Amino acid sequence: MQITTLVFDIGGTVFDWNTPVIKALQNIVPDGQLTHLNFPEFSKSARARFMELNAKIVRGQLPWQSADQILATVMTELCVDAALCDIPTEALRQLEQSWRRMPAWSGAREAIARLRERYVVVPLTILSCPMAIGSSRKNGIVWDSILSCDLLGYYKPDPRCYARAAEILDCQPREMMMVASHPSDLRAAISASYRSAYVLPQLEDPGDDYTDTGFASEFDVVAADFTDLTELLLGL
Repeated sequence: MQITTLVFDIGGTVFDWNTPVIKALQNIVPDGQLTHLNFPEFSKSARARFMELNAKIVRGQLPWQSADQILATVMTELCVDAALCDIPTEALRQLEQSWRRMPAWSGAREAIARLRERYVVVPLTILSCPMAIGSSRKNGIVWDSILSCDLLGYYKPDPRCYARAAEILDCQPREMMMVASHPSDLRAAISASYRSAYVLPQLEDPGDDYTDTGFASEFDVVAADFTDLTELLLGL
């Protein structure tokens, strides 16, 4: 059956979650005033803790929280751990909402625009709607819709998330292709009968396994970057 719909992971695949956290920290902590804090490590720790809490929600170990609530909790905890005391409310808010203004990777906007000429193209993301909308608007990226797990009621990789996305888009799962830079995301989508497109990551997520044990045979498409992805998908 022909693919009609592309569903993109966006946190890490399309958008850089690392840079805006570092920029927010730079506004909170001027150069030289807190020499013990490693900004990139803080950002990676935030991502890792976010994913850990998200996974606990998927497993039923925590009650439902939105992605915004999860990230706010994580940032507050990390600031305490880093001895960042007496942070002004607005500065902490900027840190908590840093994923609402993520930059896109090079070529992403152009690729998505070209792919929309042939396919329905939507994010299927664990990010909140404000995160997805804010980052998309920042980069001039236009989607056909946005499927946030906050709206679906199930987080990836819960199989019900992929099934619900197919229902909303009125597609058979085999008509849909998941596009992601996370092997675990693609494997979950494949289990839900989606097709798969792997874009080599520019930023590796904590906890995922990027060891190539045969990606070319495991996934339907393996692309070096967004330009490559576009050419491969338009050639199907």
